Amino acid sequence: MRRSSIPANGHRAGGCLRPLFLGAALALGPLFAMTAAHAGEARTDGLHLSDGWIRMIIPARPAAGYFTLHNDGTRGRALVAASSPACGRMMLHRTGDGNGADRMVPIARVDVPAGGTVRFAPHGHHLMCMAPDDGMMKVGGTVPVTLRFSDGADLTARFTVRGAGG
Repeated sequence: MRRSSIPANGHRAGGCLRPLFLGAALALGPLFAMTAAHAGEARTDGLHLSDGWIRMIIPARPAAGYFTLHNDGTRGRALVAASSPACGRMMLHRTGDGNGADRMVPIARVDVPAGGTVRFAPHGHHLMCMAPDDGMMKVGGTVPVTLRFSDGADLTARFTVRGAGG
């Protein structure tokens, strides 16, 4: 006669751990899904960055970063710097009209009014990533970018790296 592997109490060994693992999966699953689903987004202190991406056209050549910045707060903020370990140097720029030809112009700050939105987009404001690190800057991957505000606040988001087609 074959012995049953079910104990007299009717529960299989380890059965009490099943709810624990299920509970952990239910609790942590959304966190992992949110992390994966929201590359290019971040929030802090009334600021919300969305759609963060970097266009890398030629490896080891300057790349441009774009995003949308919302100020949900009650006071204006000023973006004064940006940095990334994937860039030797990162600067705030805008595309300006240089006698009929667009040219890039470094800027010291971008004001983000209370309740307002500022877009960094092609042919407008953008981040310039000088001397990109080819080991970190891979099309299809993400790189961390930190925005610094005049009040000392930092906002860090993972920007998606796109190729020439954007």
